[in-house]
Amino acid sequence: MVEREIDYLEAIEWDPVKYAKYAVWGVRHPRFWKTILLQHYLLKYMREHLYSRGFVELLPPIISLASDPGLRGAKKLKTIYYGVEYDLTSSVIMYKQLSVAVFQKIFYVARNIREEPVENIRSGRHLSEFTQLDIECGLASVEGVIRVAEELLGEVTRILADKHGDLIQEIGLRREPVVLKPSFPRLTYDEALEIVRRLGYNIEWGRELSFEAEKALAEYYDSPVWIMYYPVVSRGFYYLPREDDPRYNQDFNLILPEGYGEVIDGGAREYRYEQLVERINKLDEPMEKYKWFLELVKRGAVPPSSGWGLGVERLTRYLAGHRHIAYATMYPKIPGLTGTP
Repeated sequence: MVEREIDYLEAIEWDPVKYAKYAVWGVRHPRFWKTILLQHYLLKYMREHLYSRGFVELLPPIISLASDPGLRGAKKLKTIYYGVEYDLTSSVIMYKQLSVAVFQKIFYVARNIREEPVENIRSGRHLSEFTQLDIECGLASVEGVIRVAEELLGEVTRILADKHGDLIQEIGLRREPVVLKPSFPRLTYDEALEIVRRLGYNIEWGRELSFEAEKALAEYYDSPVWIMYYPVVSRGFYYLPREDDPRYNQDFNLILPEGYGEVIDGGAREYRYEQLVERINKLDEPMEKYKWFLELVKRGAVPPSSGWGLGVERLTRYLAGHRHIAYATMYPKIPGLTGTP
């Protein structure tokens, strides 16, 4: 059995379509369980970092009348609750916005579920069931929450290297632990498009960067890199547009080097009733689904805020050096695969 565990676990790296369904067979493989132990320490130090800076941890909801519509090709999953259709949580975005009316700085370690496009099975970085470290700060700017992210990543990766560098090396994929050193380069969306075009990737304005273009961009800088101010047409309704050019959001992504891709998504939140209604209509979303949130906004219960979500499994995968994200969770749900535990 042990030999088969090793074979299947290593096979996931080069053929996830065929072998990812057997990932659970490999949980006793040292490379697997040591990666999960690394994730344990990662979560521990991220929590401690946020606690020390006055953040309050909240428990995330499992179902919602309406979850995040800005899923970029993924689909929301549904359930029936006392005869009424609810979404399974794909994001805690609206709950974060409401929560900062009570606690100025909050975070969730939130489990999310999305039906990812089947073609993402080979990306190595997509799970349909995944975890986000979600923070939100009331009355904060984009600059303020980017600083929170950079300070957290810098301190936590340094602690992991100092205290658990041997564990990372025992996983066997990195000679030295990753220590991130902020501040990271920043580009506007338009600047990023211009650079990747020079690198051979022609991305239409208003579209997301392809995985290959993100990889090329991070390799160009040899560093994590922030992409700022995506077009309004490419994102969900909850971002605040820029005052100087309302074609763009006050938002950002952090792209990891070495082809590991996006790890943080965030921005400043739209909190004005009329503007939210207008943007929900433009997305052709069912207004009734968001009535509970819009009523709170209309009554002034949702303050201005900014925040972000960090993919825990994606960061784990990067710190450990794995090619495939199936190693970064005990029971991986890979896009397009069913019958897995």
